[in-house]
Amino acid sequence: MVPNMESKVDYIFGDKLPVPLEPIEVAEGILWFRLPMPIALDHINIYLLDDGDSWVLIDTGLGDTRSIEIWTNILRKYLSKRPIQKIIVTHFHPDHVGLAGWLIERTDAEFWMTQIEWLSARQAYLTIDSAASDTMCAFYKKANLKPDLIEIYNDIGNDYRSMVTPIPLEYDRIEHSTSFKIGDRIWKPVFGSGHSPDHVSFYCEKDRIMLGGDMLLPRITPIIAVWWQEPNADPLQGYIEFLKALGSIGSDALILPAHNRPYKELQSRVADLISHHNERLEITYEACKNENSAEAIMQELFTRKLDPFQTRFAIGETIAHINNLIKKGTLKRRLDDGGVYFYSQN
Repeated sequence: MVPNMESKVDYIFGDKLPVPLEPIEVAEGILWFRLPMPIALDHINIYLLDDGDSWVLIDTGLGDTRSIEIWTNILRKYLSKRPIQKIIVTHFHPDHVGLAGWLIERTDAEFWMTQIEWLSARQAYLTIDSAASDTMCAFYKKANLKPDLIEIYNDIGNDYRSMVTPIPLEYDRIEHSTSFKIGDRIWKPVFGSGHSPDHVSFYCEKDRIMLGGDMLLPRITPIIAVWWQEPNADPLQGYIEFLKALGSIGSDALILPAHNRPYKELQSRVADLISHHNERLEITYEACKNENSAEAIMQELFTRKLDPFQTRFAIGETIAHINNLIKKGTLKRRLDDGGVYFYSQN
């Protein structure tokens, strides 16, 4: 969620960007499309991979009116003679899976996700009961967020459902043994957690190309947050383990991220991301010299003014760093009589 944590990477296309109906061919047979989004992170990159007489799509974009309009034109302009044969989604977030249902209705494409990500998408889409709202509000109360802010989140309810078309009821499972032959390339899955439960990237070793999804963004850090459904989770540990496992991928590899621009010099970016989170852990630890709530620690980590939308991510990221330190044994917590968690150094 840090907007300008940019590394010294090599943006091989410079400042050149695709417009919705004019993709850039980033490597032979790989088209880079950029779809707009109506939020601060104002776009998502999706990729069409040439598979001879058909195409394979990596991620779909949001399930909103503007994206549907653009996709209608993409289907007409690029895919009328060679259809999409597979839709592969990296993870369950709405900007990645949002149009999967709509596209499958129009293409009859195979739909591929990891099992955990598909189940997460289905669960997020279907969660509308009052018990879920109560649990969510209790989570934010324990973090010491203000009641009026919690009420905003309660009123918003299940905003995931408003950002996606119906999640497909059937899917094909991506497993560790799965590989995709697309054109003359073999793509193998690279699993990681932290940003989502079972995010999958894909690496072509022969051509040294990585479809990175949201895990390897060049300019902003992926959101590594704790959510109300799993309040004691330690997503940061999973993300750091994912980054450290990338050591065999050289700096000449082309990284195709879901946001911002394709780049090289992956190891520089990995080092900066690990360093960034280590710094955030130090700030979190120092903020607990005196007993503090998650909301107070958030103020130390995020010094700029946050709107309600940003606060929801910021408090989740704050608790992710807190939980990591609790798991390491350097912080402890207690629940006060008002139902708020307070954290201090061990």
